[in-house]
Amino acid sequence: MRRLRRFGFNLIKEGFDQLPTAICFFDSRGSIVLCNRQMYRLSHYLFESDMQYLGEVERALASPPEGIRQLSNMEGTYRFPDNTIWQFEKTEVTDRYGETYIQLTAADVTELCHVLGLLFVENKKLAEDEEHLQRLSENVEKIAREKELLTAKSAMHDNLAASIIVIKQYLSGDFGGIDVETVLREWEKNIVFREVEHLSEKEKLFASARSSGVLVQIEGKEPPGKAAEMMYAAMQVCLNNALQYARATELEANVFENETGYTVMIYNNGQPPEREIREGGGLTNLRHRIETEGGRMLVQSFPEFALVIEIPKI
Repeated sequence: MRRLRRFGFNLIKEGFDQLPTAICFFDSRGSIVLCNRQMYRLSHYLFESDMQYLGEVERALASPPEGIRQLSNMEGTYRFPDNTIWQFEKTEVTDRYGETYIQLTAADVTELCHVLGLLFVENKKLAEDEEHLQRLSENVEKIAREKELLTAKSAMHDNLAASIIVIKQYLSGDFGGIDVETVLREWEKNIVFREVEHLSEKEKLFASARSSGVLVQIEGKEPPGKAAEMMYAAMQVCLNNALQYARATELEANVFENETGYTVMIYNNGQPPEREIREGGGLTNLRHRIETEGGRMLVQSFPEFALVIEIPKI
């Protein structure tokens, strides 16, 4: 019977030694009760002998010997001289007789740390790529703004040239239907162009509309903040195109609000397009601006011109 119990204990001890996890049990006084082969192997790295007491293990882990380095980013984790990484954990366990023991385990987390290291490198690379894309986006937006400014300055130059021609004709006596009111209206347009850079999108729109004799009407609630700026920028582009191509005298916008954003439909009373509208200049810049903010834009050519934009609540 004694031999049978001894045989059973040896089988348990052999299975205990085969565990990949290093494990050891101490009694309530800190004396070793049971320890497997893996933990004994680690103890030789810690103090070049088999462990006997819990206290000596705790001291060695608190101040590791040369060749063992504690990892700062993982609690209770150490790199050993053979380049394996072990994470130590101490817990209390109670047997069926009510006896309390201290269990010390060390799990091999070498592969986990390797994967975490790769993940860290990948996340860093993704962050760098995101920063690079952000810079590219900012540059594209900057170029678009500069292009808009160049277009505005070009329009101002053309308008100024037209005004000079009108005044020259008026002063030379070659009226051709040109009166004082016409001359004053032409110069008023130039004044608006010169001041427009200092105005908000809404102020720019209504200043341009007044100088051009176009009636602007908005049906629905004005969106707040940045969404409003985008709406008025879209109406400004439509106003410019309505004056240049459709000879419109009225510009209308209908605003609809939903849970996620706003839909704005913009029309004019000018001549319908003779052919499908091809985006360029103002419409292209507007599309980029809207889509950069997560919105959408649709240009309708037939049976009449309409611009539909969807602006998220931003």
